[in-house]
Amino acid sequence: MLIVSVSFYLISFFLALVSYYSKLSKRFILIPIFIAIASYLYYVSKISLHIGGFPFANIYGFVSLLGNIVISILILMSYKNQEILRFSAILSFFGLLFTLLVLSSELSIYKNPLYSLHAVSALFAYVSAFLGSIAAFLRLFFEKRLKHKDFPSFHMPINLLRTMERLLINSSFVAFTLTLIFGSLWTRVHFGKHWINDPKLLTTLILWVYYALVVHANLIRGLKPRQLSFLILFGGFLSLLNLLFVRHEV
Repeated sequence: MLIVSVSFYLISFFLALVSYYSKLSKRFILIPIFIAIASYLYYVSKISLHIGGFPFANIYGFVSLLGNIVISILILMSYKNQEILRFSAILSFFGLLFTLLVLSSELSIYKNPLYSLHAVSALFAYVSAFLGSIAAFLRLFFEKRLKHKDFPSFHMPINLLRTMERLLINSSFVAFTLTLIFGSLWTRVHFGKHWINDPKLLTTLILWVYYALVVHANLIRGLKPRQLSFLILFGGFLSLLNLLFVRHEV
């Protein structure tokens, strides 16, 4: 199924390129992308059922799954805003790269359901953080262009982006909270204590504090939209650093 996923990502990429120079409907490109994503998720689900838990133990498998989930969400959003399909070639190309990353993944040896809940919570925390950053960047970009009366050809409703920002920063905070809770319960079972001196846990705790401060500051004081967007962007940057450059030592 992994070969099927890679093949259909390639097909969607070339169809997207063709659509830029022809009258080929961009909706037609959705078919191979959906097949690619469905094949990849079937492959991951099969591994999960075989292992009996979260499938991957290293950063490559985690990023592979994370990337495919982000792309699948963006593709689903294209039904609400077809302008997203203008980037179908980019989405297909990155989908191909994320899928190939799974070849460097290591299968997890942990079958405890608490570990799986911890990993899944972390996965959706990063998904929310990165999608929130995309929404914040687009809102700042569109508002700046509209302020100068320079109307971009690609457009998304400002109110929709503001709603997405608030929703995604709250879901990031909730997901990071669950990540720490399930991580604490799992380490209690596996190591005999609720906290271990691990760099990844420490930086994830710092991320949780950051998102907690931003969420509660917005609820209590009502941050200005521009301030909130910059804080969401910075949170996404911190999340990216934590994901790519901080490693577990246990």
